[in-house]
Amino acid sequence: MSRCWMLLVVGPMLSLGGCGEAAPKVPEVRPVRTMVVDPKSVEDDRSAVGEVRPRYESDLGFRIAGKIIARAVDVGVSVKKGDLLAQLDEQDNRNKLKSAEADLFGAQAVLIESQGAEARLRQLLASGTTTKANYDVALKNLRSAEAKVDSAKAALDLAKDQLSYSELHADFDGIVTSVNAEPGQVVNAGQMVMRLARPEAKDAVFAIAESVFADRRSDSDRPEIVALLLSKPMEEGIV
Repeated sequence: MSRCWMLLVVGPMLSLGGCGEAAPKVPEVRPVRTMVVDPKSVEDDRSAVGEVRPRYESDLGFRIAGKIIARAVDVGVSVKKGDLLAQLDEQDNRNKLKSAEADLFGAQAVLIESQGAEARLRQLLASGTTTKANYDVALKNLRSAEAKVDSAKAALDLAKDQLSYSELHADFDGIVTSVNAEPGQVVNAGQMVMRLARPEAKDAVFAIAESVFADRRSDSDRPEIVALLLSKPMEEGIV
């Protein structure tokens, strides 16, 4: 009896074990090829679009305020030193010049009169027919007249300078790169009328990230920069 009981118990256990989940599969091992990589610097070739600009430019303007009546040049024109670029209405300055000339003539007439009075009183003082006080007054008038003549001459020179400032001339040989005023426009003293550039020196101006220069180890470790024209990209550039 006991043996038959054991067979009945084990049989269901075997059948249950056969109906369970399958055993997990072992993953297949595949061969992998490896290699050792040596660190090397990678060339950083970058390009940027910029423009060619003159290295030296000067903003030109009149020294006095006034109304522009003529402009002799335009953008792109080559000029020589001393060439006339623009001109202001000079009528007011001519009137000031005439007034200064008249003041000088009047001061010179007073000076001549004072010189004659001083000479006469000096002779009278020497002969004892006048007092020292009268001569001192004549001498003071003479010195005052001389000072007025000097002042009138300075005013005349200033009036001549003001008249010459009505014309704007080129300070050097160059090319007009910008114009900021037209005939009929009223400009202030020092206001930029046009920009003049020296043609002999030019710079290629462009923007590039600072990271390009961040890995420099010394001043001699400089990246190579080549500038090419968009119209002629295959020609040799400027380093």
